[in-house]
Amino acid sequence: MFRTSIIYGVLALALVLGFYACEDENVEPGLEIRQISRLYVSFEEYGTTDERADSNIRIIQPADSSVFAFRESHVSQVQGGGPIYFSPFAKTIFQASANSEEISNGLDTVIAAVTVQQTGLLNNAGNGLRSRFYNKVRGFAYHAATRSLLVVNGAGADAGIYIVDNPSSTGNQKQPYKKLINSGLDMWGAAYANDRLFTSKISAPEGIYMFQNLTTMSVRASDSVATLNPVRTLRIENATANLRGLCYDTIKNVMAIAEMGDGTVGSGRILLFDNFSNLIQGTADVIRPSRVITGVNTGLISPVDVVIDMRASGVYLYVADRAAKKVSRFRYTDDGNVEPEDVIDTSVLRFGETPVGLALDARDDSTLGR
Repeated sequence: MFRTSIIYGVLALALVLGFYACEDENVEPGLEIRQISRLYVSFEEYGTTDERADSNIRIIQPADSSVFAFRESHVSQVQGGGPIYFSPFAKTIFQASANSEEISNGLDTVIAAVTVQQTGLLNNAGNGLRSRFYNKVRGFAYHAATRSLLVVNGAGADAGIYIVDNPSSTGNQKQPYKKLINSGLDMWGAAYANDRLFTSKISAPEGIYMFQNLTTMSVRASDSVATLNPVRTLRIENATANLRGLCYDTIKNVMAIAEMGDGTVGSGRILLFDNFSNLIQGTADVIRPSRVITGVNTGLISPVDVVIDMRASGVYLYVADRAAKKVSRFRYTDDGNVEPEDVIDTSVLRFGETPVGLALDARDDSTLGR
């Protein structure tokens, strides 16, 4: 009888362990998925001291907490940070290099690949993705069905979108398997939804490029190259060439775009487009923001990136301002000359002080499958 009880106990334990092993692997042990809210901030500075290397990634966790503060820092493989992106499917942060003339003579064409463990711990994956084509990276997107990273190279002779297979792998495959090129495109940022990729168009007339079906586009067998053309271009009324990062929240159906100002406090803008899916289904070539966060009270000078908490319950919008040297938290419903709910002054940081990119990991049941 005693031996039978032990056997049943072992079987029961095995069933319990098996049940948890089959649970969503994105859920952290001991945490409900709705509690995951991490904001990764990319910093432009790079260098080393006798004590430690500069931190080019800092983490605000939980990002929606009443205490809005950096909790951790990390040094990735790039010599100064640029745009940053997190994929819950790849469980990886991708960070572009600042690729500055002062630091690397413009030769740091590396994309950092930083794996995110269940506990939130960051680890550099190999030496990153390396290709001469990654010389002006301005944004990323991830296509989960094909396990492909879409890299937006924003300007110059190599302007285009490069598609990399299984980018979180630490193997030797670092080159893009598709090179979709158009040197006439001036782009910044990336927002991906329903096989559509949106980027900011920073050449006149300024607005939004929309690309479609990039992962299935045919390329030449000889060099894996094809000519990239947007399927649609939307001009934004009264926009300037200072458009930068953008974020499309498909649950709330809101597009947000950062626009740098003229260098004075309050001149920076966050453009918000409600019911964005209706705008791209319509026939109009010119669109107007529903709301604009701007004015002296906002403190915005040169916002370069913006992300929205895409959970159905999410209420916040986060902004990185490179000139003000601040990371600000607004409500995504804000409009006009409003004060941010919370601000972190990054100018006082010892290692890295200029925020240039944001990536938000905010997940719950409403975000599953996205």
